[in-house]
Amino acid sequence: LHTAGVPLSKVRAIGIACPGPMSVRRGMMLESPNMPGWINVPVVRWVRNTFRRPVFIDNDANACGLAEWLFGSHKGARNLVYLTMSSGLGGGIIVNGRIAQGTNDLFGEVGHHVIDPKGPRCPCGRRGCWEVYCGGINAANALRRDITARRVRTAILDAAGGDPARIDFKAFLTAVKKRDAYALRAWKQYIEHLAHGIGTIIQFYNPEVILLGTIGIHAGNTLLVPLRKAVLRYAWKVGVRACVIRPSALGTKIGDLSALAVAVCGLKPPR
Repeated sequence: LHTAGVPLSKVRAIGIACPGPMSVRRGMMLESPNMPGWINVPVVRWVRNTFRRPVFIDNDANACGLAEWLFGSHKGARNLVYLTMSSGLGGGIIVNGRIAQGTNDLFGEVGHHVIDPKGPRCPCGRRGCWEVYCGGINAANALRRDITARRVRTAILDAAGGDPARIDFKAFLTAVKKRDAYALRAWKQYIEHLAHGIGTIIQFYNPEVILLGTIGIHAGNTLLVPLRKAVLRYAWKVGVRACVIRPSALGTKIGDLSALAVAVCGLKPPR
């Protein structure tokens, strides 16, 4: 407020976009797999008591879905899915013009639907969650373990400055764009897992648009071209053809816009 030169009296509402699982009704972050120690944190009460303004909260993926619906390239779409595709993997899903919350605000936790019950263990405690394969942190960790264990010579390691501890998704993508053989094999597997999850979403929700967050934005056609072909292995052609898959146009602004969207929709819920 100080930086923007806006007095508190002009603030109509405050929106919070936070990692799930969380509770809209209780105004709490419950226990995020990627934020150890944040258990039953009453963030809404803290913020409301400090600023004495209406405070609204939703999980970050839902909030991004709302931001796309209000401000994005497909604003007003009746059936829209936003995939966070950052450190983790979550979904904000608009169904018939409304954000879908579910019984206890777990609707859209697509990153934790199991695609292989015998797969690697997920931080959430189960095995083979979609996020294990396609979340940025987990994908980078898997590459690091394999490269270290097998002493692989790859441009991924070069992009990390030769230090396995610095391998991240950015290093992975850099090596893919350089056509490194090891990176390309890993990328093919990544695309297949991504297509599996997106195909399931198309088959379940029949959206008109799926918008991809951070990884989709940075990867562009390196991801989109093979993804669009691979999705046809996991969903009916009629559903795939009806769905536009593209990166979010909101880019780095989506974090701020998602919290703003939560505040706007809190004051005036969509009908």
